[in-house]
Amino acid sequence: MGSRRTLILVAAIAIGAVAAFLVWSYVGGIQNKAYGNATKVKVFVVKREVTKGTYGEEAKAQKLIVQDEIPKKFFPPNAIRNLDADLGGKVAVNNLAVNQIVTTDMFADPIAVQTTFADRLEKIRGKDQTAITISVDTIRGVAGLLQPGDYVNIMRTDTCGTESTTPDTGTSSDTAADDPCAGQDNIVFGKQARYIYQKVQILAIDQTPVAQPGEVQAASDAGGDKATSTQNRGMITFIVPAKAAQYLASIDPGNIYLTLVPRDYKPTPQNAIDPLAPLPAEDASQLTPYGADGPGK
Repeated sequence: MGSRRTLILVAAIAIGAVAAFLVWSYVGGIQNKAYGNATKVKVFVVKREVTKGTYGEEAKAQKLIVQDEIPKKFFPPNAIRNLDADLGGKVAVNNLAVNQIVTTDMFADPIAVQTTFADRLEKIRGKDQTAITISVDTIRGVAGLLQPGDYVNIMRTDTCGTESTTPDTGTSSDTAADDPCAGQDNIVFGKQARYIYQKVQILAIDQTPVAQPGEVQAASDAGGDKATSTQNRGMITFIVPAKAAQYLASIDPGNIYLTLVPRDYKPTPQNAIDPLAPLPAEDASQLTPYGADGPGK
């Protein structure tokens, strides 16, 4: 009885082995047919999106481009074969999508990749943007500490320091009813400041624009000093919609005052100062710029 069971077990194992071999052969045959009996070859593919201007070294270091394999019959004739040799010192000509096979025409010498400053004017919230430049001194420009990519609030100062005119005739008016600033010359807020825009992005300082992908890497590779290499002349270029540029161009640059705000700053409406109200330090609910309890820790 025991021998019979052993024979049955051996037969079952043998039949299973034969079945496994047949399945393996069948699957292998289908795979060979699908690949046309082609061998696989090494390629480099885009693992994560590569943006225009990214250096080859940067793409390699951040594993944006990785090695993979494909059937030889699908191998592009201009596919790169070595990351260092084929992409070293070169930048992406255009944005590269995930799963693209990297070819030699996707990267070129930085000089050959011609871009203009207008290429930096990307849409914000679906609206076309323009670039407008103003000039401010170090006092009104946060002591020259601003950097390309920073955000600022823009104030128009001396709003009560100009002569008012009537809407209908354009002639001067000396009456308090027509002049909201009448009678304020001798009080602390006689030259009032009001916000024009909040959280405006700086596109460039003088002729130094916001760094594009690869430019920061290139600067660090060269060992360059990230501090301003040229004297700050106070020229600040903003990226704003056309209507906003019209507002900014309508203001005397000498009356523009900038305040630096953090990247996560949340704009909220700001009211004009009431010149007849108590000063903050005279108001028990304010006292400090941070409220009655002070800045805290």
